[in-house]
Amino acid sequence: MAEPSPQHNDMSIADMPVGEVLRRTRTHYNQSIEDIEKALRIRASQIEAIESGNLKKLPGKVYAVGFVRSYAEYLGLDGDKMVKLFKVQSGGQTAETELYFPMPSSEGQLPPLWITLTCLFSAIAILAFWFGENRQQRDIVENIPEVPVQMQEEKAIIIPAAPAPEIQEAVEEVVIEKKPVKGIILNIRENSWVEIRDKKGKAMLSRVLKAGDQYYVPDRPDLNISIGNAGGVEVEVDGQALRKLGETGKVLRRLSLDAEYLKANFALDTAP
Repeated sequence: MAEPSPQHNDMSIADMPVGEVLRRTRTHYNQSIEDIEKALRIRASQIEAIESGNLKKLPGKVYAVGFVRSYAEYLGLDGDKMVKLFKVQSGGQTAETELYFPMPSSEGQLPPLWITLTCLFSAIAILAFWFGENRQQRDIVENIPEVPVQMQEEKAIIIPAAPAPEIQEAVEEVVIEKKPVKGIILNIRENSWVEIRDKKGKAMLSRVLKAGDQYYVPDRPDLNISIGNAGGVEVEVDGQALRKLGETGKVLRRLSLDAEYLKANFALDTAP
């Protein structure tokens, strides 16, 4: 199955502001600012500020970096490269601690315990300072999705791997209790190309999702999904796991993403 349109090459990206790269990519995929706002839960005014390079309208450079990373990866761009370029173009004053929004789960080994604890306490200190100095912006901070955020598209968000048992106790105080998530979640078990479109054919997602990712489907009954590897994608509806949509390597085309339809036809106790 065809891959999404190729991204800008590195030379063209380096020659223009990050905001302009994001704006051009968004218009290439026929996405409006309102579409991005709904998908990433980032305010339209903040998206416009990123695209125009007006950092004064953003809550702070720490959050600006997180917004740029989320925006870039949602559009299929290289989040690390775009963040690096953004830091250079904004004067290199971005704080060392960044907020990471929807990201793939870590596939490498965990760092040593002392590094993890140092980073954890540094992050807590920075956040405490931020809240103390910027109470007037608390409404903005509180709108940032929890880990993970229901990126939605209501959009896909990717949940970081759980901490190792030996550091579980150290991070216990900052762990937020998760509540059952309503809606449709795609759990990616094997790398698979996934495309989600609405009834008018407009693409909401068209990219390769990696093993370990989680994608939160927008709460819309008019969407359908095509999958390049049906056996590599597991579906969960309102916290209920469904049976497999197909075998490994099977191509699935235009399956309805209506929650009631999926529960009626793919419940674990229904025959294939």
